[in-house]
Amino acid sequence: MAVFADTNDTQFCDAFIENITQRSNNNTYKFALARFLLDYSNQYPTPSDKVRYRDIAQYFFKYYWLQECKSKLRQGPINQTPLIITIIRQYFDKDVYPQTFSEIQKKESDKINKCIDKITKKCLDDVITRFQKQSPEIFYKFFSIKYRDSANNQRIDPHGGILLNKSALLFFKENFVPLYKTVILEWIRFLEKRNFGTPNLVQKIEGNVAGPYTQNTFKKYLYKFNDSNTCFYCGVVLLPGRNTHVDHVIPFDYIGDTELWNLVLACQRCNCKKSGNLPPSIYIKKLLKRNAEHKQKIPRLQKSLDTLNYDDHDITWHYKNARKHGYPNQPWQITPNTNLKKKIHTRLTYSKNPKILDFSQ
Repeated sequence: MAVFADTNDTQFCDAFIENITQRSNNNTYKFALARFLLDYSNQYPTPSDKVRYRDIAQYFFKYYWLQECKSKLRQGPINQTPLIITIIRQYFDKDVYPQTFSEIQKKESDKINKCIDKITKKCLDDVITRFQKQSPEIFYKFFSIKYRDSANNQRIDPHGGILLNKSALLFFKENFVPLYKTVILEWIRFLEKRNFGTPNLVQKIEGNVAGPYTQNTFKKYLYKFNDSNTCFYCGVVLLPGRNTHVDHVIPFDYIGDTELWNLVLACQRCNCKKSGNLPPSIYIKKLLKRNAEHKQKIPRLQKSLDTLNYDDHDITWHYKNARKHGYPNQPWQITPNTNLKKKIHTRLTYSKNPKILDFSQ
């Protein structure tokens, strides 16, 4: 049975803060491990003190999948992609993942398991062995044999794990909130210069961005913008009920909140086709025109625009910044059906050489 030296809360706190603030930052693994220690300790009832490396890798996968596949946060310089991101991209290579993490867990369980296996074998060695280098084994001890590979690098047994200090578990649980906020702050410090201008960075790192909205809450305002009752994108006459959708023009996964200035009514076909993609720039111009025409008439819209600094400038800037960060901008070709009886079923397709219809004219 592992024996830990007597350590008080002040010593735990000093060691933890030192580990996440004063070491060199080559990647964000140490923040992920610190967050794991907190999240794991905060479970109810009190979790087991014996944790396998694969269990740690599951936490890592969730943190980084959300930041990469949902929020597209840059984890470092373009030419220095962390290995964990490379592994995730190998199995999750679509431009857009509109599903929640829970939905992905159900739908892509085989891919997730393969990712976690690779993360366990390839991504935990350095961070597990180095995290408490300046304060040896006050948080955890290894219950598997460490060995050296052919290059004399220290490695961990991927089938093993760590034994957490029960006093450390209690310390993390009792001080969860301030320690968690410190970890997120330091993670933001690392990522902010690599993700300049990205909105709602805190929520994206936490992975706790709330679901978009209840559509009916905003439909009553959006109908006021839309005298002709047509789809913002293709111009088809909208059908009542669930066939009329509320869409974020600049994707929700980038913006991270729901503001009226960014919402439009769209037909079901257009909304589903667009998904988490950016629209062509012509629709940003149309959005700006719509906001300018209605902000004096609708106080809720003016209040929403007040959340921005320079209205048009900010909206255009966010659109361009989202493109830089990898949000796909697929060209659209909108081909109206010439059969008047089927006009409401206007077809939306993708094309390499689109002819975009400008409905703002």
